[in-house]
Amino acid sequence: MKKLIIILFIFFLVISLYLYITKHEYYIPKPEALVKIELPESRTSFYTDEKISFKYSNSTSVKLKDNFYLLNYPQYSSSISFKITPLLDFDKELYNFENSISVHEKQGAYINANIIQDTSENIYGVLCYLEGNKIATSSQFFVTDSTNFFVRGGLDFDCAISPEIEVQNIIMKQEILKFIQSLKWVN
Repeated sequence: MKKLIIILFIFFLVISLYLYITKHEYYIPKPEALVKIELPESRTSFYTDEKISFKYSNSTSVKLKDNFYLLNYPQYSSSISFKITPLLDFDKELYNFENSISVHEKQGAYINANIIQDTSENIYGVLCYLEGNKIATSSQFFVTDSTNFFVRGGLDFDCAISPEIEVQNIIMKQEILKFIQSLKWVN
């Protein structure tokens, strides 16, 4: 009887160890789901008011309140926002823009500044692409006609920039460039 109990105990012990070891050995994790990303519509509309005009994708909406413009891209949880102010002191406006960029630089962002210059349309400015993780924005810009108006804005996401939204970030950087290239003064 003792032999039978010992044999059964060893048998259950071997079976238990076998099941435990094989259970953990052959575990295959599920791959992360890929997000389906649709590109913004290639068809564009034209927005015009008394100061500026620009093209925007039909997959977005334009909202205006007190010289503050918002181009909302709901499929990417992002927006391009900008404000038009009278150009009273260019040096002060430039100082404020540089300070807003340096805040992100202190958080570890790499800054790639691009000069915007279209002398035929009287458009001058800078578009800064910011590269890094856990930053609030990936693009900031200012545009001016050097005499009357100063436009300052950027690209905003509903969350911090991270590798998970890198594709949306790349698409929105292209959208902000298209927006700036289509910008024209009405006067």
